[in-house]
Amino acid sequence: MKKISFVCLVILAGVLVVNRAKVPDDVRAPAAVEGAAGTERTVGEWAVFRGNGALNGVAQEALAAPLKLAWKSEMTGPVVATAAISSQGTVYIGSQDGDFRAIDLESGDEKWMRELGYTIESSACVLDGNVYVGSGDGFLYALKGETGEELWKYETEGEILGGVNFLKEGDKTYLYVGSYDNFLHCVDAATGDQVWTVETGNYVHGTPAVAEGKVMFGGCDAILYMVDALTGEDRGQIEIGSYISNSVAVKDGLVYTAHYGNQAEAYSIAEKRQVWVHQDRNFPYFASPAVVEDTVLVADRGKRLHALDAKDGSVKWSFRARRSIDSSPVVSGSLVYVGSDDGRLYAVSLDAGEEVWSYEIGDAITAAPAVAGGRLVVGGQDGFVYAFESAQP
Repeated sequence: MKKISFVCLVILAGVLVVNRAKVPDDVRAPAAVEGAAGTERTVGEWAVFRGNGALNGVAQEALAAPLKLAWKSEMTGPVVATAAISSQGTVYIGSQDGDFRAIDLESGDEKWMRELGYTIESSACVLDGNVYVGSGDGFLYALKGETGEELWKYETEGEILGGVNFLKEGDKTYLYVGSYDNFLHCVDAATGDQVWTVETGNYVHGTPAVAEGKVMFGGCDAILYMVDALTGEDRGQIEIGSYISNSVAVKDGLVYTAHYGNQAEAYSIAEKRQVWVHQDRNFPYFASPAVVEDTVLVADRGKRLHALDAKDGSVKWSFRARRSIDSSPVVSGSLVYVGSDDGRLYAVSLDAGEEVWSYEIGDAITAAPAVAGGRLVVGGQDGFVYAFESAQP
């Protein structure tokens, strides 16, 4: 993942920014799109990267620390993708060696495995009994959740390293995914047919957020894009000034970003203006932000996890790990769970930023945790997927 970020940095200068939606004639936007994808989630489910369509990074369940290891499952390579967890109790996750697996949440037993191209860094999306995941071979795959049987695959002209998001509108389900072909793609979930694409000036690495009738995402061209979720038509652009290698989070009319310019920022979606900016030290952000109630959580490569006031960006507290934090924080009840390059998974109190519990796997944890079904699931650079449960009765 760090290698990819460096690529973005090298090619940032001098890019031409273009936003051009290719929209079929038969696709038209309704007056409004209600809510965000995934906002009404099934309990016991982690359907997309960061837990819901707005990418808030908040679990429906309060998983109390200390935790204990329930199981670990070996993959064929390092795991940097975030797991998707179905309400039926299946974990879907891939490795950088290209294997994609379905694992039983309760036992850790493998249900099935498929080889999907060069590398799997994309976080899967699970809905309606199917699972959707991007690959480094440039394809978006649709698989049956129970068997792994391929339903269709959709080809882009670049690597897909970010996660898949979705929106249900009427009898249609739309999938959204960015690619290293410089496009954001909207795909019909039932057929795998292209609905529309939006061209940017560089790679699209992060998972797009879906909220307020819009798809919001950044990329290596240092632009925050807002496009209509149904048509792909331009709904505004914000120049960030530094490339965005992660995903944004959306809540209450604001979009939050933490980027490679060493800053975390909040922008008004309606007014397209900056509400606040936070800069602690000169360390970039690779982890995606989380937002819960009045608090935004951002983690930087300077070993810090910061809790910021969602209204003005002031610092509530800062927690220091032993090495960089590329893992995106997840809020579960009164705790924040986050991994670190120091090989530890941490539980930090949401109110004070104090370490409550940690577990060391011995290698970097850059994947974000997923919390569902009474368990926390996270992958490690050591090539294992770990599942934890509360040690409390």
